[in-house]
Amino acid sequence: PTTAAAGSTDTVAPEPETPAGPLAEYGEDPSAADPDLVAKALGPVTPSDEASWNIVLASIARANQDLDQATIDKAMECWSNQECDTGTGGDLIMGWADGGGDSVNVWRGVSHMEAILQALTYPEIGTIVSTAANFDQDPAVHVNGISFLIQRGASFIAGYPDFGAALSGVIAEAEAAGIPYVSFSAGYVGLPGTEGALTPGVDYTAVVGEDLCALGQSFAQVLNDGVGSGSVGMLGGTPGNALTLGWQQCTVSDLASGVELVNPPPDANTTTGDTFWVNTFALDAVRALLTTNPDIGGWVYEYSDGLYTALQAYDELNIPVENLTVALRTDEQTLFCDWVDRNEPTYNIWYSAGGNFQSRTAVTAAMLKLQGAEVPGQIVVPHVMRQVTADDCNPDRVNEVVSGTSLAPDSVLQRMFGG
Repeated sequence: PTTAAAGSTDTVAPEPETPAGPLAEYGEDPSAADPDLVAKALGPVTPSDEASWNIVLASIARANQDLDQATIDKAMECWSNQECDTGTGGDLIMGWADGGGDSVNVWRGVSHMEAILQALTYPEIGTIVSTAANFDQDPAVHVNGISFLIQRGASFIAGYPDFGAALSGVIAEAEAAGIPYVSFSAGYVGLPGTEGALTPGVDYTAVVGEDLCALGQSFAQVLNDGVGSGSVGMLGGTPGNALTLGWQQCTVSDLASGVELVNPPPDANTTTGDTFWVNTFALDAVRALLTTNPDIGGWVYEYSDGLYTALQAYDELNIPVENLTVALRTDEQTLFCDWVDRNEPTYNIWYSAGGNFQSRTAVTAAMLKLQGAEVPGQIVVPHVMRQVTADDCNPDRVNEVVSGTSLAPDSVLQRMFGG
């Protein structure tokens, strides 16, 4: 250290601060996460296990909301093209493999952008390469996207595996090649315990997302309390996907004796109400169920905007939206603003969180893994159910389909959707 000479009044130069914290040696600082952003993304949650929570907070710490124009321009370039040079000269290549796609689903587009913004905070990442299967119902299309990223030399791959265990072979191939695969939004490569499923932390690096059984139990509690006695309908995404299967299993088992599910799954390892997370398919499903069960008193689904479209079935069938309780995961404001407009006191909605930011957590987890950090196979994102109020409808939102809990800054959303 620099010291002053004897008798001198010169100030001793301070030692530079040494980064502290559980992930400091890997360049991450969970303590730097803005509490307001944590609250926006998750609500008033109880933290998950320490290892998971530190990675979640570390990822939110990088969610800068005051971006300069150059960063916004670069993010848009990367979002709009299959491949981009980040301009840092970094050696790492981020691969993004989405079973959906920016052009077919706003939630997927925002999640992709959040991953890109996260990648741009790492100078080590010099290239971003993205693929999208656009909800193609042929699993081979999804497999080919990941294969392309392997061949391109991706350093890691993040994304959402819509076809779950059908992608196990190509994801195992990536891991065997030393390419960490991290999914987000509880995108298990097959729900653990089901046929063909891979084990996170063993067969692939990690999955980021909620405890799906706990989420399903929360959904059931909302329906039990709100419906009390009556019938409910259940919707899901891609047939057999782990996200839907995980929560549906525990919702079904936790429904009260007086709450009857009108479309129960044929067995415990099969999803029900499959919609592929496509709005028109959700409308078809609700229309079919309402036709034979017009007195449905509750709905449970992980996709808010899909249910917004599906409510058209009530108008088509001249069924009033009354005495209705809805339990949801995401928080697209289309449904919430429609709820405000309806102004029906017997119609109540509860939601958890949109979860777009979880793609950021997947990027941070992969970067930690590449540095040799201990990364839990299941990075648990805590959840809490929140009742919709008029404040959840923001008329100034650039795109009303964007989740209110997204951490993509408004300046970026304006470029994405503002025309």
